[in-house]
Amino acid sequence: MFIGYGDANVNLGEQTPIEMRAFSSADDPATQALTIDGAGQGAPQTSPVQTGEEEIDRFRVLDGELWQAGVDSIDPDELWTQSNTNPKSIQGNVYRLDGDVIRKHRSITGGEHVHDLASYGGAIYSVGSGADTRTEFEAGQVFRYLWKSSDRGVSFQTVTRVQVTEPGNMDTRWVNLLATNAKLYVFGYESTFSTNASKIKNATYDGQTVTELTKDDPLGRIYPDGTLALPDGSGLLWGIDVTTPGVPAGIVARLGADGALTPFKSFDGSTILDVSLVAATSEILYLVIAGSEDDKTTHWDARVLVAPVASPDATTELIHFETSTRPVAIAYFKGALFLGTGTGKVLRATAD
Repeated sequence: MFIGYGDANVNLGEQTPIEMRAFSSADDPATQALTIDGAGQGAPQTSPVQTGEEEIDRFRVLDGELWQAGVDSIDPDELWTQSNTNPKSIQGNVYRLDGDVIRKHRSITGGEHVHDLASYGGAIYSVGSGADTRTEFEAGQVFRYLWKSSDRGVSFQTVTRVQVTEPGNMDTRWVNLLATNAKLYVFGYESTFSTNASKIKNATYDGQTVTELTKDDPLGRIYPDGTLALPDGSGLLWGIDVTTPGVPAGIVARLGADGALTPFKSFDGSTILDVSLVAATSEILYLVIAGSEDDKTTHWDARVLVAPVASPDATTELIHFETSTRPVAIAYFKGALFLGTGTGKVLRATAD
């Protein structure tokens, strides 16, 4: 069971190398750091287990393999890229578990930030933000990107990149991917520094064409906090619906294999913090808190719900608890239930 940690805002990954840490037992609280094969893929590692990231964020299991998107490269990796390219370019990392070793590929041109990965149509896709060159980036010419790899991450090609409307005054990113049988869905935003306002910028990709979703499309009005592809070719998404201007509402919905969106009313009044697929039992775990994420609180009313994959809205409550430590992640591992917290702890559920 792998854990994510670090902070892409504090940027301490150079001083305290961020590692890929994992538990091998549900009973032993000790973690091990896996070896990172990063030779020729960035600055020389300070240790065999250093990743080259400021933060380990969201793991994805794609075609039976564990992947990690490089959210934010450390400065030595960025300087390594600049010293090996002309003009000075920007690159991002992806990581893939291969046996007991993590293979690092610094292969995403433009990837100042690489946010997510998905498998679609026999290839691996990634999304993020940045610019091809330092000259573009430093001039405020920031782009949101969709990339494609046909060789399991060794190389990536840019499918499309979309520049901000006002260079120098805006940021833009594609942050989440969701692959269904119908299409690959791409979710992100464009924000304006001077007004602190953001607009949703979602799109679809059918293997040939990237099509921007307008606000007339229900999916054009949703910013997901997370997505989860399901084995039947459908998927789940959860986050914010901005259908009513100025009144964003939480949403949990299923995106069918045919592209149909079905919101779940059973989660009204709650916020989804994390969702986990338990492949061994064909079940879905939901980590939920009462109320909105915007509620100012230091105390949370939390629940863990379970539902069959075939009926993800048919939930049963497993645990209901109150906590002063905000939970952020959930996992089922070797017969035990685990929670990750915002204070950097991993907790195991007990029978009492």
